[in-house]
Amino acid sequence: MRQLVRSLSNYITQFKFFKKITISEILLFSILLFIFFQLLILSPTELSTNSAETKTSEQIKNLVSAQKNKKSVEQKMSGIHLVENSNRIKGWELFAEEAIGAADAQWVLKKVSVEFFAADQSSFKVTGDVGEIDGSTKNILIRGQVITTSTNGYLFKTNDLRYEAATKNLKSENAVEMTGPADQSGTGFVLTGIGFTIDLIKNKMFILNAVQAQKIIHTKKFNLISQQAVFSNKNQEGEFFGSVKMKYDKTTIQAPVSLFKYSNAEKKLKTILLKDKVTFTELGRSGSCRELEIDLSDEVGDYKMTLRGSPKVQMNDDEITGQEIVFTDGGQKVKINNVKVNGQVTDQIGNQK
Repeated sequence: MRQLVRSLSNYITQFKFFKKITISEILLFSILLFIFFQLLILSPTELSTNSAETKTSEQIKNLVSAQKNKKSVEQKMSGIHLVENSNRIKGWELFAEEAIGAADAQWVLKKVSVEFFAADQSSFKVTGDVGEIDGSTKNILIRGQVITTSTNGYLFKTNDLRYEAATKNLKSENAVEMTGPADQSGTGFVLTGIGFTIDLIKNKMFILNAVQAQKIIHTKKFNLISQQAVFSNKNQEGEFFGSVKMKYDKTTIQAPVSLFKYSNAEKKLKTILLKDKVTFTELGRSGSCRELEIDLSDEVGDYKMTLRGSPKVQMNDDEITGQEIVFTDGGQKVKINNVKVNGQVTDQIGNQK
């Protein structure tokens, strides 16, 4: 283009020296002048038009995006109270100091408290520093010093807790601390574990891994470890599963399953039942059976331990078997029904037939 302009300039300069101008020269000059204006004026105009079209396209995209988000204008409110109902049944009720978000997007809550209701309208109350509600799924996340309490007195501490609306479950994959309801012996179970779930349909609480529990029972220390634990919001019964190992007073017991049964009327732990391939050691003796029951109903604290299901006890050099073996007075006395001591049948120890 520069070369064309230079040629045109030279031609005009030379043209000035001609005294006579022919029609052909005028025509040639006009053509060159037209080309000159086409290059210098029209082409830049086209470039400018393309740039304007690009800018306009971006503005349209921004406008469309703004229209799409028009319904999600951010709002800020204080003194929040929300209630979620399903089939005219209250699902949860929420209170918060402050909320920021949009109706169809994510809401962020400050100082949140939510009460989640089970089918029988017993509930779990959850409090935390910060909460989030997904406007589309109705899922709720609560974080920061989260405390969950059940209707019947269980208390759980976690760093976070997530409510899944589709399954009606409350979940945390992190560490959990639990304190059970108090009873006549004083403070309830103090328990730690990893992973925590509340099933609102079954109305149960699950500790999923690495369970460690302790309690004082009749002034005696009780310790237990297991893989999992389950507690009910209907009563104070608890179940421990997977490589259960418990120690009470001087007795150590191992079994796959352990059940703790309470008397709601007396508000006390009544029995501990261990099942399936039970083994125990205490006071220089050891034994095995399919079911072992510890009766804690004695008011003075002397427990009774009953072995059923092919019970066998090794005492010094003697092996005792029978239909049922019972230890009373804290394990100091032994009673055996249809006992066999080294192959000889008796009603109880010392009375051989």
